[in-house]
Amino acid sequence: MPNISRYIMMIARCSNQFRSERLRDTGLCGQHCAYILRVCREPGTTQDAIAREIYVNKSNVTRQLATLEQNGFVERRPCETDSRAMEVYPTEKALAVLPEVREVLHAWNEAITADFTEEEKKQFMDLLSRAADCARRCVDEMKKE
Repeated sequence: MPNISRYIMMIARCSNQFRSERLRDTGLCGQHCAYILRVCREPGTTQDAIAREIYVNKSNVTRQLATLEQNGFVERRPCETDSRAMEVYPTEKALAVLPEVREVLHAWNEAITADFTEEEKKQFMDLLSRAADCARRCVDEMKKE
Protein backbone atom coordinates (compact mmCIF):
# COMPACT_ATOMS: atom_id res chain seq x y z
CA MET A 1 0.00 0.00 0.00
CA PRO A 2 1.35 3.47 -0.85
CA ASN A 3 2.23 5.81 1.99
CA ILE A 4 -1.04 7.65 2.64
CA SER A 5 0.70 10.31 4.74
CA ARG A 6 2.85 11.31 1.78
CA TYR A 7 -0.22 12.18 -0.29
CA ILE A 8 -2.05 13.83 2.59
CA MET A 9 0.95 16.01 3.42
CA MET A 10 1.46 16.95 -0.24
CA ILE A 11 -2.19 18.01 -0.53
CA ALA A 12 -1.96 19.91 2.76
CA ARG A 13 1.19 21.80 1.72
CA CYS A 14 -0.24 22.64 -1.70
CA SER A 15 -3.49 23.73 -0.06
CA ASN A 16 -1.61 26.05 2.28
CA GLN A 17 0.28 27.60 -0.63
CA PHE A 18 -2.94 28.02 -2.64
CA ARG A 19 -4.74 29.69 0.28
CA SER A 20 -1.78 31.92 1.08
CA GLU A 21 -1.50 33.10 -2.51
CA ARG A 22 -5.23 33.68 -2.93
CA LEU A 23 -5.51 35.51 0.41
CA ARG A 24 -2.29 37.52 0.07
CA ASP A 25 -4.12 40.84 -0.33
CA THR A 26 -6.20 40.28 2.81
CA GLY A 27 -3.26 40.02 5.21
CA LEU A 28 -4.04 36.38 5.95
CA CYS A 29 -1.96 33.33 5.15
CA GLY A 30 -3.05 29.77 4.50
CA GLN A 31 -2.94 28.49 8.06
CA HIS A 32 -5.13 31.35 9.31
CA CYS A 33 -8.23 30.01 7.53
CA ALA A 34 -9.06 27.44 10.21
CA TYR A 35 -8.81 30.08 12.92
CA ILE A 36 -10.95 32.64 11.09
CA LEU A 37 -13.62 30.04 10.34
CA ARG A 38 -13.70 28.75 13.93
CA VAL A 39 -13.73 32.16 15.63
CA CYS A 40 -16.39 33.56 13.30
CA ARG A 41 -18.54 30.45 13.73
CA GLU A 42 -18.26 30.51 17.51
CA PRO A 43 -17.32 33.94 18.91
CA GLY A 44 -15.98 33.66 22.44
CA THR A 45 -14.51 30.21 21.91
CA THR A 46 -11.39 29.58 23.94
CA GLN A 47 -7.89 29.09 22.65
CA ASP A 48 -7.90 25.60 24.20
CA ALA A 49 -11.11 24.68 22.36
CA ILE A 50 -9.57 25.83 19.08
CA ALA A 51 -6.47 23.72 19.73
CA ARG A 52 -8.61 20.66 20.45
CA GLU A 53 -10.85 21.12 17.41
CA ILE A 54 -8.16 21.68 14.82
CA TYR A 55 -5.59 19.35 16.42
CA VAL A 56 -2.85 21.94 16.79
CA ASN A 57 -0.55 22.43 19.79
CA LYS A 58 -1.71 25.12 22.21
CA SER A 59 1.51 27.08 21.71
CA ASN A 60 0.93 27.19 17.94
CA VAL A 61 -2.66 28.35 18.47
CA THR A 62 -1.43 31.09 20.82
CA ARG A 63 1.17 32.22 18.28
CA GLN A 64 -1.25 32.24 15.33
CA LEU A 65 -3.91 34.08 17.32
CA ALA A 66 -1.34 36.66 18.45
CA THR A 67 -0.55 37.33 14.79
CA LEU A 68 -4.24 37.56 13.91
CA GLU A 69 -4.82 39.89 16.85
CA GLN A 70 -1.85 42.07 15.88
CA ASN A 71 -3.27 42.31 12.35
CA GLY A 72 -6.74 43.24 13.60
CA PHE A 73 -8.64 40.02 12.81
CA VAL A 74 -9.39 38.80 16.33
CA GLU A 75 -9.62 40.08 19.85
CA ARG A 76 -8.60 37.94 22.83
CA ARG A 77 -10.10 38.52 26.26
CA PRO A 78 -9.67 36.74 29.57
CA CYS A 79 -12.57 34.40 30.32
CA GLU A 80 -14.82 35.73 33.08
CA THR A 81 -15.43 32.26 34.56
CA ASP A 82 -11.89 30.84 34.18
CA SER A 83 -9.01 33.28 34.62
CA ARG A 84 -6.61 30.81 32.95
CA ALA A 85 -8.59 30.75 29.69
CA MET A 86 -8.59 33.26 26.86
CA GLU A 87 -11.72 33.78 24.77
CA VAL A 88 -11.34 34.77 21.15
CA TYR A 89 -13.72 37.04 19.24
CA PRO A 90 -13.75 38.03 15.57
CA THR A 91 -13.40 41.68 14.68
CA GLU A 92 -15.28 43.41 11.90
CA LYS A 93 -12.20 42.83 9.77
CA ALA A 94 -12.48 39.05 10.27
CA LEU A 95 -16.19 39.05 9.52
CA ALA A 96 -15.57 41.11 6.39
CA VAL A 97 -12.94 38.67 5.04
CA LEU A 98 -14.92 35.53 5.98
CA PRO A 99 -16.75 35.26 2.60
CA GLU A 100 -13.43 35.47 0.77
CA VAL A 101 -11.92 32.77 2.99
CA ARG A 102 -14.90 30.52 2.28
CA GLU A 103 -14.61 31.18 -1.45
CA VAL A 104 -10.89 30.32 -1.47
CA LEU A 105 -11.62 27.06 0.35
CA HIS A 106 -14.37 26.25 -2.13
CA ALA A 107 -12.07 27.05 -5.06
CA TRP A 108 -9.44 24.70 -3.65
CA ASN A 109 -11.97 21.89 -3.30
CA GLU A 110 -13.03 22.44 -6.90
CA ALA A 111 -9.43 22.54 -8.10
CA ILE A 112 -8.35 19.28 -6.52
CA THR A 113 -11.45 17.42 -7.66
CA ALA A 114 -11.63 18.95 -11.13
CA ASP A 115 -10.94 15.61 -12.82
CA PHE A 116 -13.50 13.74 -10.71
CA THR A 117 -17.03 12.84 -11.70
CA GLU A 118 -19.79 13.95 -9.35
CA GLU A 119 -19.97 10.40 -7.98
CA GLU A 120 -16.20 10.32 -7.44
CA LYS A 121 -16.37 13.67 -5.62
CA LYS A 122 -19.02 12.25 -3.29
CA GLN A 123 -17.00 9.08 -2.69
CA PHE A 124 -13.81 11.06 -2.14
CA MET A 125 -15.47 13.30 0.44
CA ASP A 126 -16.98 10.29 2.18
CA LEU A 127 -13.64 8.48 2.31
CA LEU A 128 -11.80 11.59 3.52
CA SER A 129 -14.42 12.16 6.21
CA ARG A 130 -14.12 8.56 7.39
CA ALA A 131 -10.32 8.73 7.39
CA ALA A 132 -10.45 11.98 9.39
CA ASP A 133 -12.80 10.36 11.92
CA CYS A 134 -10.39 7.44 12.30
CA ALA A 135 -7.45 9.82 12.68
CA ARG A 136 -9.26 11.81 15.39
CA ARG A 137 -10.18 8.64 17.28
CA CYS A 138 -6.61 7.38 17.08
CA VAL A 139 -5.15 10.62 18.45
CA ASP A 140 -7.88 11.00 21.10
CA GLU A 141 -7.27 7.43 22.32
CA MET A 142 -3.55 8.03 22.39
CA LYS A 143 -4.05 11.14 24.55
CA LYS A 144 -6.09 9.10 27.06
CA GLU A 145 -3.23 6.68 27.63
